[in-house]
Amino acid sequence: MFFRRSALLFSVLVTTASAGAAASPLPDELAATVPDRPAIQELLDTYTRAVSTRNQTLFESLLLNKQIPFAFVGGAAGPNARIGAERNYEAFRKGVFEGAPITQSFSDEQIRQDGALADVTLVFTNVAASGRSRGFKTMQLLKVGGRWKIASEFFTGHRLADRAATAGE
Repeated sequence: MFFRRSALLFSVLVTTASAGAAASPLPDELAATVPDRPAIQELLDTYTRAVSTRNQTLFESLLLNKQIPFAFVGGAAGPNARIGAERNYEAFRKGVFEGAPITQSFSDEQIRQDGALADVTLVFTNVAASGRSRGFKTMQLLKVGGRWKIASEFFTGHRLADRAATAGE
């Protein structure tokens, strides 16, 4: 059943993309448009604010739905790479909103957009009482009803040596 739905969705997307390709060619530059860039940046700012203040309701308002592909990707590239369950928002939710408080910030944000589809890559830093971590995150956004929503998120994570924590030991 899953494969039948996936095949149907793929054929609809290919048909739609083929029809749209004739009407409007892919732009040479995929930078976010003037009206969309501030809206996408607001989504990113709201994301870190919601995580840092443990506001689960605000965070979930950014999601297309709670069943989106959402997962930690760990391990080295190649055959040793591992990924958790593909739709694992629940594990993220528990860690962020029920776990120890963290303050999150984003840097090196790259936004590419073509119409109602945007791809965001960035580096995140988490600071908690237990230490600091950093990782790479990629999110796909869809513009639905005039609002940008997170349609998928995959991320890595690495603990950082915390000089302040080790200096006191």
